[in-house]
Amino acid sequence: RHETLDFFESEFYDDFLAARTDEWVGTVHTCEYSCEDGELSWTGWDIENEQEQFMVEWEGMEGCMTGDTIGMLLDLDEGKVTVYKNNRRLGVLKDGLSGP
Repeated sequence: RHETLDFFESEFYDDFLAARTDEWVGTVHTCEYSCEDGELSWTGWDIENEQEQFMVEWEGMEGCMTGDTIGMLLDLDEGKVTVYKNNRRLGVLKDGLSGP
Protein backbone atom coordinates (compact mmCIF):
# COMPACT_ATOMS: atom_id res chain seq x y z
CA ARG A 1 0.00 0.00 0.00
CA HIS A 2 1.37 3.39 -1.04
CA GLU A 3 0.66 6.26 1.37
CA THR A 4 1.51 9.91 0.90
CA LEU A 5 1.57 12.97 3.10
CA ASP A 6 0.33 16.17 1.51
CA PHE A 7 0.99 18.98 3.97
CA PHE A 8 -1.59 21.23 2.30
CA GLU A 9 -4.33 18.61 2.65
CA SER A 10 -3.40 17.28 6.10
CA GLU A 11 -4.42 18.03 9.65
CA PHE A 12 -1.05 19.77 10.13
CA TYR A 13 -1.91 22.67 7.80
CA ASP A 14 -4.50 24.33 10.07
CA ASP A 15 -2.34 23.80 13.17
CA PHE A 16 0.68 25.31 11.44
CA LEU A 17 -1.34 28.28 10.20
CA ALA A 18 -2.78 28.85 13.70
CA ALA A 19 0.79 29.09 15.09
CA ARG A 20 1.61 32.07 12.85
CA THR A 21 2.84 35.17 14.69
CA ASP A 22 3.91 38.69 13.71
CA GLU A 23 7.52 37.49 13.95
CA TRP A 24 7.09 35.44 10.76
CA VAL A 25 8.75 37.51 8.05
CA GLY A 26 9.16 36.97 4.32
CA THR A 27 6.71 35.61 1.79
CA VAL A 28 7.33 31.85 2.11
CA HIS A 29 6.32 30.07 5.28
CA THR A 30 6.17 26.49 4.12
CA CYS A 31 7.12 24.56 1.01
CA GLU A 32 6.61 20.96 0.00
CA TYR A 33 8.45 18.62 -2.35
CA SER A 34 6.31 15.99 -4.07
CA CYS A 35 8.12 12.64 -4.29
CA GLU A 36 5.61 11.50 -6.90
CA ASP A 37 6.68 13.95 -9.59
CA GLY A 38 9.14 16.35 -7.93
CA GLU A 39 6.82 19.36 -8.07
CA LEU A 40 7.00 22.21 -5.57
CA SER A 41 4.13 23.73 -3.60
CA TRP A 42 4.56 26.68 -1.26
CA THR A 43 2.58 29.31 0.61
CA GLY A 44 3.02 32.55 2.50
CA TRP A 45 -0.71 32.50 3.33
CA ASP A 46 -1.24 35.81 1.57
CA ILE A 47 -3.51 34.47 -1.15
CA GLU A 48 -4.85 37.94 -2.01
CA ASN A 49 -1.34 38.97 -3.10
CA GLU A 50 -0.79 35.68 -4.96
CA GLN A 51 1.81 34.45 -2.47
CA GLU A 52 0.81 30.83 -2.91
CA GLN A 53 1.78 28.37 -5.62
CA PHE A 54 0.89 24.72 -6.10
CA MET A 55 2.46 22.15 -8.43
CA VAL A 56 5.28 24.42 -9.61
CA GLU A 57 7.99 23.09 -11.91
CA TRP A 58 11.55 24.00 -10.91
CA GLU A 59 15.07 23.41 -12.20
CA GLY A 60 16.19 19.94 -11.11
CA MET A 61 12.62 18.70 -10.68
CA GLU A 62 12.65 14.91 -10.46
CA GLY A 63 10.33 12.43 -8.78
CA CYS A 64 11.43 9.45 -6.73
CA MET A 65 10.63 5.79 -6.35
CA THR A 66 10.54 3.27 -3.51
CA GLY A 67 14.05 2.95 -2.08
CA ASP A 68 15.20 6.44 -3.05
CA THR A 69 16.53 8.69 -0.30
CA ILE A 70 15.46 12.34 -0.40
CA GLY A 71 17.29 15.01 1.57
CA MET A 72 16.51 18.68 1.98
CA LEU A 73 19.02 21.27 3.14
CA LEU A 74 17.65 24.50 4.61
CA ASP A 75 20.33 27.21 4.35
CA LEU A 76 19.14 30.17 6.40
CA ASP A 77 22.23 32.25 5.53
CA GLU A 78 21.50 31.95 1.80
CA GLY A 79 17.70 31.79 2.21
CA LYS A 80 17.13 28.63 0.19
CA VAL A 81 16.11 24.98 0.34
CA THR A 82 18.13 22.51 -1.75
CA VAL A 83 16.88 18.99 -2.59
CA TYR A 84 19.07 15.89 -2.84
CA LYS A 85 18.14 12.47 -4.20
CA ASN A 86 20.33 9.48 -3.37
CA ASN A 87 23.17 11.87 -2.35
CA ARG A 88 22.94 13.72 -5.67
CA ARG A 89 22.04 17.42 -5.68
CA LEU A 90 18.90 18.04 -7.73
CA GLY A 91 18.87 21.80 -7.26
CA VAL A 92 17.38 24.68 -5.31
CA LEU A 93 13.73 23.96 -4.56
CA LYS A 94 12.95 27.46 -3.26
CA ASP A 95 14.98 30.60 -2.63
CA GLY A 96 14.20 34.04 -1.25
CA LEU A 97 13.55 32.63 2.23
CA SER A 98 14.08 34.70 5.36
CA GLY A 99 13.55 34.42 9.06
CA PRO A 100 13.70 36.34 12.31
